[in-house]
Amino acid sequence: MQQFGSEKDRTTWAMHYAIVKAAIKQPQKTHEATVKGKTSKGIPYSYTYKYADLADVDKAIMDAIRRTEKDGKPLLSYFFEVDNAEEGVSAETVIIDATNGFMIKTSKVWFKNYNVGDAQKTASLVSYAKRYSLSAAFGIASEDDDDAQNAQQQEAPEVNDAALEVIWNAYINHDPVANNWIHKSHDAVTANKILKLSEDFKKQQAKAKSKRIKELKAKHDQAQKEIKKQGQKSDDEVIKNLVDHDDSDKDEHADQQDLFDQIVGD
Repeated sequence: MQQFGSEKDRTTWAMHYAIVKAAIKQPQKTHEATVKGKTSKGIPYSYTYKYADLADVDKAIMDAIRRTEKDGKPLLSYFFEVDNAEEGVSAETVIIDATNGFMIKTSKVWFKNYNVGDAQKTASLVSYAKRYSLSAAFGIASEDDDDAQNAQQQEAPEVNDAALEVIWNAYINHDPVANNWIHKSHDAVTANKILKLSEDFKKQQAKAKSKRIKELKAKHDQAQKEIKKQGQKSDDEVIKNLVDHDDSDKDEHADQQDLFDQIVGD
């Protein structure tokens, strides 16, 4: 995927994408198509499948965008970039954050055109490429699939790992929008990933605490040496001076601990 805009705007885009995606209701597969052909060994085959066409997929997404409007304004919009070349057609979906203009372009999908010169069939292929790209961009199952793939679609997380990492980094840096998103209800897959991030954060905090203890112990040992050199100063006074003069990360660790306590409720 390609992105256009600042990293800060990307955080907002990722959260708005997650909100819209969670609000999408899978479209009904009201259309039917039959595929016929022959295998490489010349054996004929035929099968029929149901699907939601481009208009159905577009409506499902636009309905979700309307349901998630904020102050009467949409969070996202999108458009297609289509290339109708002699050998085939391709489509990319560009998803735009309507609040800041940040854009992400999906990977290109390409289909060989076996009907060059036939305007109607070429237009149908372009429509298919758009539907395929748009469905993939928003996690919509627009065609019949086997049980395993259907289950995978139903269990798909609200956001991918890269987007979730962006939101999480904003969250631990006290971004209020990210804070609200993290604490709302999520699908099981996303919730488990957030829990894993929380657990990793706790481990990182524990390591930081252990490192700090070792640093303080080293200061204590240094203080003991200073006491021997400076008999006129008390043990407590030397230790206090050494510790008080190295509080560079005291506030940072306190903020991180408060944040983790908020996440896991400890």
